[in-house]
Order: sequence, then structure tokens, then C-alpha cells
Amino acid sequence: MHSNLEALEAVLAAMPPVDRIVVLGDIVGYGPDPNAVISRLRALRARAVMGNHDQAMLEPALLDWFNPHAAAAARWTQAVLTPQSRRYLASLPKYGRLGSHRYVHGSPRKPYVWEYILDELQALEILTRLGKRLCFFGHTHLPRIFSEEGEQAPESEDWIDLPPAALVNPGSVGQPRDGNPQAAFAVVDLGKPAVRFGRVPYDVATTQAKIREAGLPEVEAARLALGR
Repeated sequence: MHSNLEALEAVLAAMPPVDRIVVLGDIVGYGPDPNAVISRLRALRARAVMGNHDQAMLEPALLDWFNPHAAAAARWTQAVLTPQSRRYLASLPKYGRLGSHRYVHGSPRKPYVWEYILDELQALEILTRLGKRLCFFGHTHLPRIFSEEGEQAPESEDWIDLPPAALVNPGSVGQPRDGNPQAAFAVVDLGKPAVRFGRVPYDVATTQAKIREAGLPEVEAARLALGR
């Protein structure tokens, strides 16, 4: 989400009826609406795990790991979070279960939050330890499927059958980084199992105006139009 309310609302409007909504971390950071996004997710009773930006709200020393622009946005977020929002972030687990399957922010390997899954060899090592189950992850902002057959980037919004073991990243709702500025999400049918990736346009200009009005780094506004 990255505090992007316009992107979240666009995804919710485009999404078909589902049994549950799962959020793969980084609810806050970068964007201008952390409290509103948290309130919306709480109202939806979404299940969520903690991301590195969420964790940094609770452990400010972690900002030393952030680049200057991300750190500046995080410090702004810390200043505007309500006590209720802070308690919500503190309540998030780092690891979630969907039956036999898993969901995390970074990786199913401890500490769950910080590892970027980016290449096939790394993914294969994780899959070997994971066993015959699916794991849904975020962090990289890139829609991807990793399986024993390699890496797959979705090229359409058709259903894709999943093998018994796979790592699935739906992409980012509020901060896409694959060159497509549209909000990214995925719908999963665990019964098949299969996944359908989706993209939806949202009011980028409004989010950009809010970022600038809040005094957040200009790069956080400019990148939304580029999907980078």
C-alpha cells in the first residue's frame, strides 16, 4: 500500500468478490495517507503481515538502512501516525498462514521481513526448504512467480495454474516498480491452485498533490507516474 489511499481504493473497486484480503506488508511509507490506509484495512478486516517500513515505525534505528528519501518519508510518517495506527502496526505478525500455505513480506526465511527474492537460484533454495506449498511475498514490488521451473513475469490477466511449490509476488498496490504505474494486485484460488494478476489505473495526480502538500520528497511523487 505504502500509504497510497487512491491506489488502494482503485484496487478494491476492481477486485472481484473474495473470501479474504491479504496484505503482504509495507502498509505505510513513501505515501501521504498512512492513517487513512490503516483505517480502511481495519474496516475490511484484512489479514496483514509486517513489512520493513512498518517495522521502522516501531524501531527508528532501522531507518539507518533506508536511503535518504525513504528515511525522510518514514520520519514524516512517524510524526503523523495516530496512536491507534501505531498500535495496529505493532500488532502485525511477520509470518502468516493460509492453511498449509504461507505469506510474508520479504521471504519465508527468518527474519521474514528484509530478504529480497530476486533471482531463480535464490528462489530455488527457498523452495527446497519450503516444501510443497505456496508462499506469497512482497518487498520487491515486482509481479512474479518463482517455481522449480524458473521465474515467470505475468504477461496478461489470465488465470495461471500454480505448481505445488511456488513463490508468488502480486506486485505493489501503491508503489509499482516494473515500469507500469497502474496499481498491482493478484487474486488467488487456493483450491486449484491458480493466480490471476491484475492492474488498475488510479488517480496518480491526486496522490502526487498530497505528497507535495505534505512536504514529502519530490521523488516520491515523480516516481508514481513512472512505475519506478
